[in-house]
Amino acid sequence: MPSQFSIFAVCTSLITGVCKFSFVAITMTSVDENEMYMVRQAQSLRKTDPSSAKAWILTAKTLYPNAFNVQYEAYLLERDAKNSEMAAQYFSLIATNFTNQHAELWQEVNALTSALRNETENTPEQEFYVKMYKHLTPEVQHSIFVHTISNCGDNLQQCIHSYILMFNKFPKTAVTQAPRLLEMLAEGMKADPDVYQRMLVEEVLPLIQNKPPELNPVLACRLYTNSLEYYLRQIMDDEKCDTTEAWKNIFKVLMLCGQMMGWEPFLPFSKQVNQNVYWDKLVKILRGSPAGSSQVLFYATTLFIYSLHGYIRKLRIEDAEVSHVLVEGFIEWTPEGGEVQSMDWTPEGAEVQSMEPPKFSATTAISQELSEAFLHAARCWQLLNTEQFQRNFSQLMLALPLAPWISRFLFDLAIYFGHRDEANKLMADMTTQSTLVQSLQILSLNLMQGSMTLQGFQCILKILAELPATSGQLLENISLKSHRHMIFLPLTKIALIQYCTRAITSRLSRMLFEPNCSDRLLGDLLALLQLNPDKDILLKQHIFNLITQRKSFNLHILSNYIIATDIIEELAYIWNTQQQDDVNFELTGSPTGSGASGGANTPAAAAAAQPRRIGTRGADKGARDEFKSLIRQQIARCNEHVPTLVANFITQEHLTLVQHIFGMAPPVETIVIK
Repeated sequence: MPSQFSIFAVCTSLITGVCKFSFVAITMTSVDENEMYMVRQAQSLRKTDPSSAKAWILTAKTLYPNAFNVQYEAYLLERDAKNSEMAAQYFSLIATNFTNQHAELWQEVNALTSALRNETENTPEQEFYVKMYKHLTPEVQHSIFVHTISNCGDNLQQCIHSYILMFNKFPKTAVTQAPRLLEMLAEGMKADPDVYQRMLVEEVLPLIQNKPPELNPVLACRLYTNSLEYYLRQIMDDEKCDTTEAWKNIFKVLMLCGQMMGWEPFLPFSKQVNQNVYWDKLVKILRGSPAGSSQVLFYATTLFIYSLHGYIRKLRIEDAEVSHVLVEGFIEWTPEGGEVQSMDWTPEGAEVQSMEPPKFSATTAISQELSEAFLHAARCWQLLNTEQFQRNFSQLMLALPLAPWISRFLFDLAIYFGHRDEANKLMADMTTQSTLVQSLQILSLNLMQGSMTLQGFQCILKILAELPATSGQLLENISLKSHRHMIFLPLTKIALIQYCTRAITSRLSRMLFEPNCSDRLLGDLLALLQLNPDKDILLKQHIFNLITQRKSFNLHILSNYIIATDIIEELAYIWNTQQQDDVNFELTGSPTGSGASGGANTPAAAAAAQPRRIGTRGADKGARDEFKSLIRQQIARCNEHVPTLVANFITQEHLTLVQHIFGMAPPVETIVIK
């Protein structure tokens, strides 16, 4: 029979300064039951009578000093009393001696580690755990993290957080434990890349950057790719992102991964460093590396993306709503040997090929920066698409969120090298953009091919129908002599009108030497050439020479569209010097008497509303007075906004212009302005 015994427990509590003693006789049949009885008594009194509960536990500790339940209840009493120092003593005891058997202990460990992760935003309860942790010995602190990591099971996030806490509290452990943590992060990224990329970049890498561990090259490259993806998403998606700081961090991670793999160090990031310096360093490393070197691949890829980002960002002027588009430049008209040199056109449908690439013309203050960023990106792109790097580089590009940037860059690259067919294919793959930009790019492709098509002219009409509100100014250097060149065209009202006008005048100027060049063509060219009076002087002189050589010339658009003083003065000079019977120089003025008021619909009223023709043949004093009046009327309009006037001329007279360019007017619906 089991022996019976009596246990006398003395419960002491102080209530209003009076000591009370209780004598309780307990008869039990086993040690475990006795132990649990006392623990339950303490538990029942913990909230209402802590002193009595503590008396039960003191008795239990005397009888069962190695019992987990007793030690744990003693810890809970001190915890609830907010006695961090005594709680730390009990916690150390149970954490050291009872590491694997009890779920209650792990609940407290999780609460402790959770409080340590959020020290700056803790609740009062969590504040207690932080204070208690400080009373634990370093050995116990470290063992808590080790045992937590060992018992995380499938809870990957908890395990990683425990590693991070351990590295923060015990930095030396990172040297040996970091590879395992990095492997776990790489594994987690397969399921939830956003969460684990953030943990890698913001929490783990800063802890190991001073003493990076040796790492498997495949894993190191994978971690760098994920870090790069994380920062690129910030740059692309967050308008408030400090891009300079982001690129500084990208270069830091690149250097860190390079250290892990024993690479020759690259250059740290600095916005003040010219990209040529980075390129020269890359070339130096390339010369000393084996073919297909991962070191060169990742250094060159980083430099390519940096240049690409600079190019795409600069296409939009900082702090302004003005974008730029890369387009074909024009070759300046120069009469030489009786031949028109208005464009260095290639046969229609041919690819534009040259022994050397085209130059960039400086059209705006940012043109130089744009061209440099583009050329640096192009140089890296060409290196990375050589046989030794192409396969791995293509895989990297698929892993990174660069599709919008890459499609725009490749389209511009195709235009730059004159690969028109490739550019047409790439345009279909480009991400959604404004119809204005698309129309401008199609027009540029038309100009590249050697002869503007009806599609190109339709694009001009679409562009003029969607002109932006930003006015801008006339550009220099959109036309150069003798060689093909590219320009970055700002999407401003005046610049777009200038480009469209130049596209038409370049096409029409080639017709000046065709037989039977019409009077209307000469007049329309004069209307278009008003946009930039200081340019195309030779072309205007050539037109005036053609006019003076004719026995008859009719200029029917004067009163509506010709207001430039230099052109009006030259026309006045021609009219005054052509007072001969065999020559008739005829201008058309506005209807006299403002007959546009909509009076009676009679033959007399209709006749009065007709434009007045003023010719030199048989001109009397009345005709000369009318001519002077017409000239004064046009000069009085010289302060009108010429770009708007020229844009209106193109849109209102588009059927006539199409007839000039294509020889016949197409159906109206094919060139309607929308």
